[in-house]
Amino acid sequence: MQIKLLKDVVGEIAGKQAVEIVNLLAGKKNVNEFLIAKKLKLTINQTRNILYKLSANNLVSFTRKKDKKKGWYIYFWTLNMGKSLELLRKIINREIDNARNQLKSRRTKRFYVCRSCNIEVSEETALLNDFECKECGQVYELSESEKVISEISSKLKRLVREKEIIEKELQEINEKEMKRRKRRDAREKKERAKKRAAKRKAKKKEKEKEMKKAKKAKKPKKKAKKKKIKKPKKAKKKAKKSKKPKKKAKKRKKR
Repeated sequence: MQIKLLKDVVGEIAGKQAVEIVNLLAGKKNVNEFLIAKKLKLTINQTRNILYKLSANNLVSFTRKKDKKKGWYIYFWTLNMGKSLELLRKIINREIDNARNQLKSRRTKRFYVCRSCNIEVSEETALLNDFECKECGQVYELSESEKVISEISSKLKRLVREKEIIEKELQEINEKEMKRRKRRDAREKKERAKKRAAKRKAKKKEKEKEMKKAKKAKKPKKKAKKKKIKKPKKAKKKAKKSKKPKKKAKKRKKR
């Protein structure tokens, strides 16, 4: 159902040739534009013109990469499902309003028809023309509104069902997007926390270095020990002769 509705929107915006793009891009990301052109059997310029129209309405988005060999840019396209469904919801809302207005008008006013030309006009128009058809001059007949009211009612019910489907799918897409954003935010938060922790660690190390330098600067410098000049050794005093008791000289006997 979703793909069918998207094809209707794409066809309305970019023409019948663009309808097949929905099948080529649905559920895929970054599809090469040359592949799209090949599948559509169109030139690359024709394909780009279609894609640019869709891009102007936010139905598709693109990234581009430079071909290193040839030097030109190649575009890669992605169907923007959320934006497509939002646009589709707007269109359906407009159709629902028109159907309700028609239904109200049919139930409160009378309409006349020319059976020959199969042209239907309001009562005011019929009155202005004296109830005669401007094309063939035949007299207008009162139109049976019951059949028309039934057709409009059926169309209105179908549009409301389609809107409900779109609302449900948009809700699912938004929930997935919210989860994806939460995961991305959590990942970014973790990375920021790591960077802050690394900065704090670096600051702490820097501070410790500065403190060490400051402590070294405060410590009094040790006085360099004066080298003791070795005094020349004094000549050793001659050891005093130990005083031995002198032997008494023997007295010589007188002759």
